[in-house]
Amino acid sequence: MTDQEIKPYLGKAVRVTLADRRVLAGVLHASDESGHGHPHYAIVSDAIREGGQAAREVIHGGDQIATIEDASGDPAATP
Repeated sequence: MTDQEIKPYLGKAVRVTLADRRVLAGVLHASDESGHGHPHYAIVSDAIREGGQAAREVIHGGDQIATIEDASGDPAATP
């Protein structure tokens, strides 16, 4: 996907299918990490265990994202 297609989803609960067919769910953020000539994004999900740290997956460039779905109505994807 292009950065322009991704931008409206920043800060929102989403379900993302990556180019390698993995599916991630959580809140989509623009990552502070940069370099390699492309923006980075991060999906942040609730901790797997109570009291644990949130899970964070960095995505290296919008071309790694195949689709994004709004997951704001899904309690499992909303923090």
